[in-house]
Amino acid sequence: MALLLVAPTAAGVFEFAGGTNSVDVITHPTGYDGTGRKLIVTVGISPASAHAGDMEIPVQNAINTWNRLVPTIANVMTTGSNVPSDHFDFESVALHELGHCMGLAHPNLASESGLAGSDKNYTAATRGDNNVFDLDRGADGIIGSSDDIRGDDVNLHWFFKGVNNPFLLPEVIDKTTYSRDLNDLPAGHRYAVNGDRDVSKLFNIEKTEVVMQQGIQAGESQRALAADDVATLRLGMSGVDMIAGTPDDYTVELQYLGITENAHIVLALDDKVDLSVCKIVGNHINNDENHIAIQSGEISFNPGILWFFNQELTVAQSIPYVAISVNDRADSTLLRQGDNLVLRVALDPGVRNGNLADYWVKAMTPMGTFWLNDQLQFIASDTPISVYGGALMNIPSFTFFDSTTQDLPLGTYSVTFAVDDNRDQIYNATFKHAVIFTISP
Repeated sequence: MALLLVAPTAAGVFEFAGGTNSVDVITHPTGYDGTGRKLIVTVGISPASAHAGDMEIPVQNAINTWNRLVPTIANVMTTGSNVPSDHFDFESVALHELGHCMGLAHPNLASESGLAGSDKNYTAATRGDNNVFDLDRGADGIIGSSDDIRGDDVNLHWFFKGVNNPFLLPEVIDKTTYSRDLNDLPAGHRYAVNGDRDVSKLFNIEKTEVVMQQGIQAGESQRALAADDVATLRLGMSGVDMIAGTPDDYTVELQYLGITENAHIVLALDDKVDLSVCKIVGNHINNDENHIAIQSGEISFNPGILWFFNQELTVAQSIPYVAISVNDRADSTLLRQGDNLVLRVALDPGVRNGNLADYWVKAMTPMGTFWLNDQLQFIASDTPISVYGGALMNIPSFTFFDSTTQDLPLGTYSVTFAVDDNRDQIYNATFKHAVIFTISP
């Protein structure tokens, strides 16, 4: 059975789910047939495209971002972005559209719902028996949060069971840890949370939004994935049985072929769309109504838009490797009050070894913003405080916090390790990595 979907640009949600298809559809990248292996999905730029040469570096950067599959926070750059205020960042939009071409849909209702304004930011769903979207933002007034009242709308968003936080990742991602069923929500939650930038503030996380959320704005860049982007792709990678660690699991790698039409995914600036769009064709896998594999993808961008083409190639060897871990995890974890908490950082400056820079450790907590000072003490401050200023150096591993959480308030914490590309005591966070942890009773 062949399917055709046109998805306008704008996770936790998969393409083809809902509508005439099962709401439980999981969509997989090109080449998956139900057997476990490494999938190579090729990407090319149409030779007929306007600005084909300008597109190459941002497309390669977007490919590298998906291949690394690293979740981040503070991935929405407005101030400090190199994107002119009246331009759209091509790399950010390409990153989003490539997600569609691997099977990920919008986690919000988005423009395909026919809704207008902020109503498009409610969590993705299909209409229930009353044939209308039920939209009530709840007591917190934030659309897309856990207290939204959605009536009989049928949820499409796969969420972390018992947690419902799109900015956290469990160690295992499959149907044992993720669900669409609202009965698997934590006590007191009404609906699945999506990764909107306004919702992130409820978790003490700033300027963070999942890449697959529709709604990028002019003058900003969003060139790094959030946790929910990673979780949704990894959920699909658990295969047809949706159990991680079994023979039908797969990995996926995007491979750039250059300026050519002979690729699984082809990008072009043409006159087919208002901003950008991904068109994919898919087939059911072995007649399974809940699993579809993409056969091909076309991504179109409007050449009349003022596009900014980032020309800085983000090759791993050319930029410092900055890392922070929480209890030896590089993304997120859940803790009980009283558990031990260990925070470590690592740094490989690469070719920038010896360059002068400011070092920062920033903690967003239920009590406010804290900064690690040069005495390795966390200080509450709305003004950035650096932990060190000097040459970039190799730090294989350094533990700066190792203590019980007994006296820490319940809630979600995000901790960022950042280094700048200069030493001026201004928090630029040019190179950064963040972890998230939640303390519960």
